[in-house]
Amino acid sequence: MKEPRKIVGVQVSQPADGISQFYFKEDDIMSIEMWKPKKNYSVPIFHTRTGTFTVLTTLEECSIAFSAFLSLDTWNLVNLRKGERLETGTFGGRLYFQGSSQYTGVNLKSIGMWEELAAKAREAEEDDRDIFVNRIDEFGKLEEGQFIRASEVFYVDTWEPKRNYHVPRFYTKDGSYSAGLTFQSCREAMPHLFPAYNGSLINLDLIERIEEKIYGDIVYFKDSSHKTGIARSKAKYLKSILP
Repeated sequence: MKEPRKIVGVQVSQPADGISQFYFKEDDIMSIEMWKPKKNYSVPIFHTRTGTFTVLTTLEECSIAFSAFLSLDTWNLVNLRKGERLETGTFGGRLYFQGSSQYTGVNLKSIGMWEELAAKAREAEEDDRDIFVNRIDEFGKLEEGQFIRASEVFYVDTWEPKRNYHVPRFYTKDGSYSAGLTFQSCREAMPHLFPAYNGSLINLDLIERIEEKIYGDIVYFKDSSHKTGIARSKAKYLKSILP
């Protein structure tokens, strides 16, 4: 049996044991909606059976989520397990990656600690999580939402898809990817989820019941206090097909 996908995320809800985790399982998702943590940010929020999560939006969050990635300069986080060779110069160096012409900058401080950093990278376990992303095409436009393996990432920096909107960018041998930020990207990456209304996706496998209310229909989920609204036409359809 295939293991459920582990998706990298930032926990928004307070965990019961006080210890935040940085992933959730795809089959634990109850619903997805859009959320505005800041005035100019609108990002997906994932309500799951293990807590509420959102996507990575800063390099600092990435440094916590990817503890094995190391900062080799002020603007990057690097997966040294993917490094192939280091070229050094008077003012710093470049780390080239396996099977690729891509490289990232390395400052003098990191060069001076290179053996220690490389040893730390060798000891790190391979990351079995996936990252929700959009591929960035050659013109800087975003393609469909998808997942990439965290272990395949060369390095992370930030970019500005729109003014004053800086988010993580992930580099692999296949190109660069932006953190997934839109509802449409969620629909593309997780087509098995059902559109409850414009701006909400739900997991049909986890629905306990649907109740009709004066102010609108409500979906309740199994073994959870979480609930979400659903368009009446969608509720009527689901009632006709769900057991």
